[in-house]
Amino acid sequence: MSEYYQFLRPIKKVAIIGGGPSGVPAARQLRDAGLDVTVFERQSEVGGVWNWRGTTAGPLAVPTPPPSSGAFTPTWGSDGETDDADRRKRNLFNPPNPCYWNLTNNVPTKTLAFKDFPYPPETLDCVPHWELAGYVHKYWEAFNLQSVTQLNTRVENAFKREDGLWELRLRKLEELTKDRVRETSRTETFDAVIVATGHYNAPLIPEIPGAAEWFKQWPEAILHSQGYRRPETYAGKTVLIVGAGTSGMNIARDLSDHADKILISARISSSAPAGYQAFRQAQRSRGTDKTVDLEEIREFRPPVPGRQVHDGEIEFADGRVVKGIDHIIFCTGYQYSYPFLSQYHRDPGAAATGQGLEPLVTCGDQVLNLYRDVFYIPDPTLTFIGISVNTSSFSFFEYQSISIARVFTDKARLPTQAQQRKALADVVAKKGKGKFRHFMGQDGEREYVRDTVEWINKDAEWSGAPKIEGHSAEWLHESDQIAVKIAAKYGVMPDGLADLGGNLTEAERAKQVEIVKNETNIEGPVECGVHLNGNSIAVAA
Repeated sequence: MSEYYQFLRPIKKVAIIGGGPSGVPAARQLRDAGLDVTVFERQSEVGGVWNWRGTTAGPLAVPTPPPSSGAFTPTWGSDGETDDADRRKRNLFNPPNPCYWNLTNNVPTKTLAFKDFPYPPETLDCVPHWELAGYVHKYWEAFNLQSVTQLNTRVENAFKREDGLWELRLRKLEELTKDRVRETSRTETFDAVIVATGHYNAPLIPEIPGAAEWFKQWPEAILHSQGYRRPETYAGKTVLIVGAGTSGMNIARDLSDHADKILISARISSSAPAGYQAFRQAQRSRGTDKTVDLEEIREFRPPVPGRQVHDGEIEFADGRVVKGIDHIIFCTGYQYSYPFLSQYHRDPGAAATGQGLEPLVTCGDQVLNLYRDVFYIPDPTLTFIGISVNTSSFSFFEYQSISIARVFTDKARLPTQAQQRKALADVVAKKGKGKFRHFMGQDGEREYVRDTVEWINKDAEWSGAPKIEGHSAEWLHESDQIAVKIAAKYGVMPDGLADLGGNLTEAERAKQVEIVKNETNIEGPVECGVHLNGNSIAVAA
């Protein structure tokens, strides 16, 4: 019996679903490895979540739909020209990204570089969204990936046929005029599929007593952070932000020069990794003179017919009741959702479907049955990029792309399914179930990349493939400065910056302070509540 996994057929033709910072480098790596690759991107250009559009859309429902339909509802076969004056068809086909006007990255830009495509030397540590989208687009053009990319094309369904091929049902939506569109459906077959849709496309609004009734009566007052665009919209208003993570606190700061008052309701999970909890606490400490911290919401009290949202009452966990709110923005994160892989979903309480296939997603907080967050263990012709969180995403995605290219071209071997399951069980035992199984952080990211390089290079010795390099000295240096550069981004001095054990030497702390002084031109000591314990921060809206 082989000690490695054996594919049933050679892999030659591969579909990549998504043309963002994960799908684009995957296309380059697989094509250069000799595979026939096609990227399907539903937007009109590559760039993923960093592509900004001024249009916005409210939640489909409150609470949001279950993961199997959380991102979109697949349709297929309704071809022809139709009117779309209100853009509803286009917005349902390609919902607005979670990208607001003042969004920037929140890890040093140079850690987001692909290995042989550096940013210009003068690039700042934090750049606006259009520069990051432009970087992905320039990479796409520089490596001539236009010919393998199909824009304005969405994968409605992907399933494995009895003959071992993946069949993709595809839908193309073309804008003919401002008011008219044309839809075209077709199918294509592939030997393997890479899902590179990221995890910021299916908003999550949890079930909170009374929230559905509020949304029914005042739908224009309720938004998910995915639909937030510009702070000027909220001038003079009282805004309740539900969630104090990256999006919640960044949007609160974005609103601070315009909104009259910003209320922040959140809780910090006690089951989260220590570094994650510390970062969340640090985020919440970065309030302004307009922010008010509140406990978790207990209920939205029943709305009175004919009244305005300003008259509605919300009760919090400590018994406090608040009214006078004009807008509610749920910054409550996203679900893992793959509606085009419906047979791999098991929504809570739903009957088993999918012909006995082992599920990928149940409640949406994690992706199941993956080896190294990439390979679907029962059938590794189905792979994923971008599942892991809290990484310097672009560069991390590139290493995952390389590993897929090597495996699909038989230049690197996967362990047996039993060994893959054992490796996954070890991860779950270490990190726990739920969303934190995908949590990397700075130390986890580096360990993952080291393991990837060691695996690829060990197999290169027998396959004859070229060896790859790990993180460069420059990348590691930039990554080492993540904590202090976050402090710099928010204009504070890190005199209070330390790991959770307080193990920084005076010389190390002095070096951090000097870095932030150079970055911010701040003079004198100012306390900063950033405590990261060596964990990097996810690049996310």
